[in-house]
Amino acid sequence: MYRYKEVYSDIKRDILRNHYRAGTLMPTQDELAKKYNISRITLRKSLDLLIDEGLIHTQQGSGTYVRPQLDENSPELLPLDLPIGATYSHRDQKITSKILFFGARLPNEIEQKNLKIKANEPVYEIKRVRLRDDKIYSYEHTIMPTRIAPLDESILKGTIYGYLGGKMKIFMTDARRVVYAESASKESAQALNVDEGASLLVIEQIAYDQKGEAFEYSKSRFDENHSKFVIDVHRNEFW
Repeated sequence: MYRYKEVYSDIKRDILRNHYRAGTLMPTQDELAKKYNISRITLRKSLDLLIDEGLIHTQQGSGTYVRPQLDENSPELLPLDLPIGATYSHRDQKITSKILFFGARLPNEIEQKNLKIKANEPVYEIKRVRLRDDKIYSYEHTIMPTRIAPLDESILKGTIYGYLGGKMKIFMTDARRVVYAESASKESAQALNVDEGASLLVIEQIAYDQKGEAFEYSKSRFDENHSKFVIDVHRNEFW
């Protein structure tokens, strides 16, 4: 394990055990770097992971504070404002995938519009169930241009974003997400093992890479037992 991840895990454990209490000022970066015998650059990577999870926040000129948690014991909380996938957001748990469908075809009009592609540019269509610690977590329907990267089922069973970033150097830097509720269709109900017509939360997403190009159009569906999301709002300007 990388050193910055070890430090991240250690600090997170201290936060969850109330060694660093909500609302209190944490030790300075110099103090933490000295404690763990690491550079400030390495420490910053650890703190960035904690910021991503909404566990801490920084105030310019003041320091780093432990953020109050809505439900510190809930494994369901997913940060909705971050360009990440389930493997990252639930990195402390085992995330696996069950592939329901994988193939290539030509895009429909909505997919062409959202991905800024032409009618003759083929796309991958991916349907998979995401499992968290071997329990059903979400049902994903993903459309991705085939020119982005070669995909196969071994990749789809793991983390697509991890493969794109590590192998293809394509990183998700931005995303537009629309969140809404819908009733489970027959297909969604079977995938999520819920009753047809059950209430689902849907996150519809267009993902963009570091060049600002759309590379994914997806809909992720969650049943009501896995529909707890959090978004942190930061205000840097006042008027």
